[in-house]
Amino acid sequence: MGTHSTTSVGSHQQPAISIDRPGEFRTEYHPHSGRPPVTQTYEEFGACSTIYIKPTDEAPFCPFQTHGDFQFVEIVLNAALNKAQVDALLDLIDRVAKGAAKVMLKNEAELCKACDNVVAKLTPFLKHPVTATYKKQPVTYEVHTRPVWEWALDLLANPLLAPYFVWDAERLYKHNGTEYERFFHEPWTADCWWDIQSNLPDDVENTIPFGFILYADKTKLSSHGTVKGYPIVVCCANLPVNIWNGKGLGGSCVVGWLPIVPEDAEEEDYKEQ
Repeated sequence: MGTHSTTSVGSHQQPAISIDRPGEFRTEYHPHSGRPPVTQTYEEFGACSTIYIKPTDEAPFCPFQTHGDFQFVEIVLNAALNKAQVDALLDLIDRVAKGAAKVMLKNEAELCKACDNVVAKLTPFLKHPVTATYKKQPVTYEVHTRPVWEWALDLLANPLLAPYFVWDAERLYKHNGTEYERFFHEPWTADCWWDIQSNLPDDVENTIPFGFILYADKTKLSSHGTVKGYPIVVCCANLPVNIWNGKGLGGSCVVGWLPIVPEDAEEEDYKEQ
């Protein structure tokens, strides 16, 4: 509510002066959300804005028993060690470290079992043969992918991420002294998100947008076992940018590799010209 003030000079009162001031920020929620618009001052908007604190995974090495086990498996897989090399390295660690690191694995069988436990908890990669015609000849490449929907279900099932998902479209405004001017900062504040939610069926309960951001990074060559390729990365657009664009829980995830297509000498010479 605004207020009015009066002043008096002698026996005459001056007219009341309005000091009403419109809120600087206005937030309009999608009609399907059933939430009324909110008008706020700068201080209120800053105080009420949700502060997204990236959730911390208390046991990032799970299902391995210790962090040392996780590091050991990572080294073994990156080096592609065989059974004899694994047994020798474990023996060396046992003799040299003597408690400096807790390595629970004792043989190759336990290593395989630990890896199987990881696979059982995460969405696995699948191999697909892809055939294309090149110089009038069919060429087949093996493409490794992880089902995006299964990865998304892994995110939704994680209780640490549940408080940070945003489902309803929003429109944000800031008062510039004359009128409210709209601004954007997250995917759900864009018109596309609003339009998608508007076009969802009304006869289905709790229909909401669920967005993904997919891109291929040809600047980073990575490997999956013995296969090399350019990673295809997915992010969940319903999470705040500091989570999906970061590392760790809720961050971006590699869901496939673009195969490397070898080029003959003539094509390489043509590109250099």
